[in-house]
Amino acid sequence: MILAGRREVRSFTRRERPLGLGALATRERLWETLAVPEREWEYLGEGPRQVVLDIGFGDGESLLTMAANDLDRDYVGVEVYRTGVIKVLRGIEERGLNNVRLVEADAHDLLGKIRDERIAAVQVFFPDPWPKTRHHKRRLVQGRFLKEVVRILRPGGLFHMATDWAQYAQAALEVVGAIPSLIREDEGRGLRPCTRFERRGLRLGHEVRDLRFRKTT
Repeated sequence: MILAGRREVRSFTRRERPLGLGALATRERLWETLAVPEREWEYLGEGPRQVVLDIGFGDGESLLTMAANDLDRDYVGVEVYRTGVIKVLRGIEERGLNNVRLVEADAHDLLGKIRDERIAAVQVFFPDPWPKTRHHKRRLVQGRFLKEVVRILRPGGLFHMATDWAQYAQAALEVVGAIPSLIREDEGRGLRPCTRFERRGLRLGHEVRDLRFRKTT
């Protein structure tokens, strides 16, 4: 039962300035071609090519680099912040990529519509750690989210999380440890490039953790 007036807890808050004229023109020119409309969300992963979901891609540096180095698979970037979406739209055009499409929505809304066992990999790189204890409920990688990840992953599919926040990594390990169908692999970055955000964290003395889990058959 959903109580009247109850607000759903989100893993993000919107603090964005209005888009400038150049950004609006970019969106007007490219969005219809490169976006995945909501009516098609349930069909993601049903074609012959494997699909990788990149959730919360930020400025898109890792998404664009991985897609360019992995042309045999399709990448779907999911982001709520429009500035990041515009950067990736421009990056797709500049690099001439034809294996990247975008969704501008809350990841929970998207995952809930994808059919079972359709996605080859789900990656979440450097999600907001929400460090204050009272804000931990806003963290993306926890029970509800992981339940949907397990449902949509193909057998043998990969869930890959990277974070430079030690407490978040430990919390994620504890939650995933309670999911029998996700088996932990040795830590490794795989195709994930080192990004500007990651380099900043390393300069601050943060330890970067790559947590990789494979869905059992």
